[in-house]
Amino acid sequence: MIRSYKFWIGFSMIFGLILSSLIFSVLFDSHVRQVQILYDDHMEMIGAAPFQPSLMFPMGTDALGYDIAMKVLQGAKYTLFSVILIGFLRVLVSFMFAIPLAIYMPEKIRGNLEQLLSAFYFVPLTIVSVFILTPVLWEQLRMPGWEEYFIFPYYARVGIEIFVLTILVVPLLGSMIGNIIASSLKEDFIKGALVLGASRWRIFSKHVMPHVWPKLVIVFFQQCVQVLIIFIHLGYFKLFFGGTDVDYNPLIPDPPVSTTNEWSGLIGDYYNLIHINPGIALGPIIMFGVAIYSFQLMAEGLLQYLDSRNVNVKRNKKKNKLSSVLQEKSVSIGKFEFTERVKSEVK
Repeated sequence: MIRSYKFWIGFSMIFGLILSSLIFSVLFDSHVRQVQILYDDHMEMIGAAPFQPSLMFPMGTDALGYDIAMKVLQGAKYTLFSVILIGFLRVLVSFMFAIPLAIYMPEKIRGNLEQLLSAFYFVPLTIVSVFILTPVLWEQLRMPGWEEYFIFPYYARVGIEIFVLTILVVPLLGSMIGNIIASSLKEDFIKGALVLGASRWRIFSKHVMPHVWPKLVIVFFQQCVQVLIIFIHLGYFKLFFGGTDVDYNPLIPDPPVSTTNEWSGLIGDYYNLIHINPGIALGPIIMFGVAIYSFQLMAEGLLQYLDSRNVNVKRNKKKNKLSSVLQEKSVSIGKFEFTERVKSEVK
């Protein structure tokens, strides 16, 4: 049981958003309310879309009158599930890459490889993702007949995007996790286990993993935050999760829209209208901020819990050492008194 209020606050916020989105899709079939014109009791028009945030519309409406709060609620499950999945795959694949890097590779070669991989720190992953994902996510136009089509079907587009956003960070993240494993292998108790004849697998599973897995969980939360930020960037470039529906009408084309109402798609849809009505794009931006803050709370709470647990372990070790020392002293004093009393009786 993790005893950290920060962790549970962040977890409750993410879990609440996902659960609310699932309930909205099951009970209400993800129906988004649309109000283009608002009338009073006398059927006189008192307003037209887009509406500002109010009690009726907590996040306002877009230009077509769709309730932005309901769109955000509809797209929460797609956004957060994909973020959690990509973050998990990043850590898992990087961990598999880091195991041979830390255990079987000599330290000198690993250091040179780390210097080589450090160059990826200066490569903007968003730009690389845009170049790779544009032909995958952007709807194309076939000129004979003006037919709009995607190169890949929906699930293939989702799989390719998850694969690309996962594999781009494996070199850097694998090198970082490899350093964590390598530093654990230098501990004194690992050397003692080697002297006693423990196998590499036993050392890794019984001694290294208990020290590494809490750090991997913290890395997972950090990767979720990074994926959310990349989603925001891709939304700015009109590359939405699952594909971008493009209207090629030569007269009055509609702007590119998301096929799932996930949050980066909403930001991309409403970004051009932010100067006309800032409240339109404010809702998805706030929800991204809430999600990022929640993952950071979970990472910070888990880190504080681990630090407090390590402090308690050290205190218990000191108490055990102190009690054992006092016990040895009391035994020696007792022996001294016993020998003195025997000597006095003999005299």
